[in-house]
Amino acid sequence: MDETALQLYRRQRLDEAINHLTAGNVTAFGRLLGYRDGAFVRQMLSGSRAVSDKTVRAIETLRGMRAWFQTDGEPPLQAGERDPAYPDAEAGAGRDAVLVLEVRRQQDLGERQGAEPACTADGGMRTIALTHEWLERRSLRARDLIAIAVGDDSMQPSLHPGDVVAVDTRDPSPADGQVFVVDYEGACLVRRVVRDSGAWWLAAENALRFPRKQLTAPSARLVGRVVHVHSETL
Repeated sequence: MDETALQLYRRQRLDEAINHLTAGNVTAFGRLLGYRDGAFVRQMLSGSRAVSDKTVRAIETLRGMRAWFQTDGEPPLQAGERDPAYPDAEAGAGRDAVLVLEVRRQQDLGERQGAEPACTADGGMRTIALTHEWLERRSLRARDLIAIAVGDDSMQPSLHPGDVVAVDTRDPSPADGQVFVVDYEGACLVRRVVRDSGAWWLAAENALRFPRKQLTAPSARLVGRVVHVHSETL
């Protein structure tokens, strides 16, 4: 194919790669390639910057992306298929960490779906990485996950301000004893769901400061269940 057709094909495959690896998050995908953000990737998608051979090679070295841009012969790997060129996570393969989630501030969520991600002290975007092998073992899907930075001490000692929780938003049905992110009257809360006296309740571990609230619609809506905690507090 000529250069115009090649670039069109590469842009299409680049867009599919972003959906495949980072659930459509261009900024997170840019960081996988070593960029500060997703600006260069957006330029490639728009056609103002060429998808170079170097970029193609960088993407195809990511786990599960071998031959992603190949136009004939061996087809690329599909979602969930393992790449035999890379060892499994149990062997310590750093390439497993291919799902990158931008961290959102708890206080910025609730009904504000377009809230800005949390930033680190040096102004960079805060992210966490999870391996696809880890997701597969828990039957989790990348597109269902969000990451939230805990904003208060309501769940101490289990969770501390600044801890990051990964949240599974797929079909968040109440489960006794599990921790959920909750939209409560427009505010984003992190609470343990408990069953008591025939009703569901939202319970904080710091109960003296944060009394429990009943989980009833429409004032309370479960956003998702906490499935992973990243903490630097020992």
